[in-house]
Amino acid sequence: MFNDTFKILPKAMDASVLRHKMISQNLSNKNTPNYKRKYVSFEEELNKSIDNNSDQDLKLNTNNSKHITNFKNIDEVNPSVKVDDSKSFENDGNNVDEDKEFSLMIQNSMKYTGLSRLMTYSIQRYNTAVRSGR
Repeated sequence: MFNDTFKILPKAMDASVLRHKMISQNLSNKNTPNYKRKYVSFEEELNKSIDNNSDQDLKLNTNNSKHITNFKNIDEVNPSVKVDDSKSFENDGNNVDEDKEFSLMIQNSMKYTGLSRLMTYSIQRYNTAVRSGR
């Protein structure tokens, strides 16, 4: 009944909310010695999942649960928090770049706004289709 839009958009919005939390946490710890910035990984995994789901010719056939399986399907893709182990330019070992984090926060806010508008539009289209089918 629902297409993948109704699966992907809520997950993307959740990733955006989690990303905002991680950026806020990074900014609040910018003066904490040896703190390593955290980031959210979602879009890369989602793109892999979409690419693999659309390319049906590359499905792996397995006969053992220990064999390598296909990549995750869209339902299995979720945002995850990762630690950035890149080197610090500061002597205290902290790798948070305040300017970069603020830039990421602005990008993320714009992305969330776009996602929420797209979700609203998708729901309106669905409701229109349901009403016209009565």
